[in-house]
Amino acid sequence: MISIVPPELTERTLSLCHPRDVASFAQTCRSAHTLVYRSPDQYLWRTLFLEYPFDDPRPSGEPSEVDWRAKLRRRVRAEQIARRDGDRRELVDVLLECVREAAPWATHQTSHNLSWVTATLTVGESPWIEKCLRLGLPDSASGAEKLRAHLALSLDHGAGIEAPEKLRVLRRMSRTRVYDLRNYTRETHWGPFTDGGDRVNWSHVNAFVTVIAMNLRDFGGDWPKEFKPRAIVQGLEACRAYSAPGTLQRSPLDWAGVEGQWLRITSGRDPGFFDDEHQEASRLLRLDLRIITVESDPRVLEKLPDPSRPPITFGGTMRGFNSEEALNRVVRGTVWVMKDGNIRWSFVSAPGGQQPYNTAYLRLSESFELITSSSSEGVQIGGVCSAAGVVGAWSSAHHEQGRFLLSSPSSPSWTYPHCC
Repeated sequence: MISIVPPELTERTLSLCHPRDVASFAQTCRSAHTLVYRSPDQYLWRTLFLEYPFDDPRPSGEPSEVDWRAKLRRRVRAEQIARRDGDRRELVDVLLECVREAAPWATHQTSHNLSWVTATLTVGESPWIEKCLRLGLPDSASGAEKLRAHLALSLDHGAGIEAPEKLRVLRRMSRTRVYDLRNYTRETHWGPFTDGGDRVNWSHVNAFVTVIAMNLRDFGGDWPKEFKPRAIVQGLEACRAYSAPGTLQRSPLDWAGVEGQWLRITSGRDPGFFDDEHQEASRLLRLDLRIITVESDPRVLEKLPDPSRPPITFGGTMRGFNSEEALNRVVRGTVWVMKDGNIRWSFVSAPGGQQPYNTAYLRLSESFELITSSSSEGVQIGGVCSAAGVVGAWSSAHHEQGRFLLSSPSSPSWTYPHCC
């Protein structure tokens, strides 16, 4: 019977079905199996993938080699794993792939990929999700830690009888990691890195995110939503590439979305206290950043992981959020693509007195390194120019002089774009 129906019509009809139903149809006869699995193109599987729906993984939708059938089968299987528990590594890999391939922000439409990830993580009561991605103890797999860092506790609202206690345990463990000075060495580049600074330590990043997110919960309504990191308010949507405010109008040279106004939250505490009642001090700062130079030396560019995104040197000012605060500092830093493909931000700050921001001062002052008093090492959360911002550590800038352990315990910071 199927042989007398035009294959185009059959494919169109199948495209309205669930992939599992298509697989069942393929088992009915040889002709059906050939149509589904041996078609000269992947029209059917591409249509099923995009209508599921998922975001188009091709840049700008342009033609490219995508194994649509394999990609869709992995995601359908991931749904089954999430419901029944199974291979956690496979599930995490698929979820991170969806986050990575989420459509760049261009309109106010939500990402199909990120909606699917959220739905997969919140449907039913998966023992694996409850244990490893929500309020359970940290898992050793770096993929799960990376996913947690991107979620920023946005799915964990403390509901349920056991949730408050689990949150307290998670917070205590995160604090222990964040404020342990042994985690900040030359090998880790004084931040959340491994392999001599070549790779991101997502377990450490997730601890930063957890500490700051929990601190903000303590403030309740006293810390308005508009001044919170967008990843905490919007969840995964804030991780989309180019979702930061003003990035669609940025300079072509500003691939990282440096220029504009940023907010920064820093938290600190006495490292000797880890009980739940001992609160940290959290501070909100304002930054105004501008590009100083963009690397253009061909000899340097040819050695980069991504020559289209050369290192950017930037400078600017950092002030207390309230005008009466005395803090007034100048900052200078660099943003670049790491070997593992993540985007790293590094900057130092120095007292600026009442002087306005001066690019020439930052570029030419030979004494800048001598007067710096704090440094920050962080990594971009989400895609390039994401609204989620940069999470990392801030500490004394004088690590090599031996003053790191004595005067400036490292603390978490979250820097995120506010407006252009």
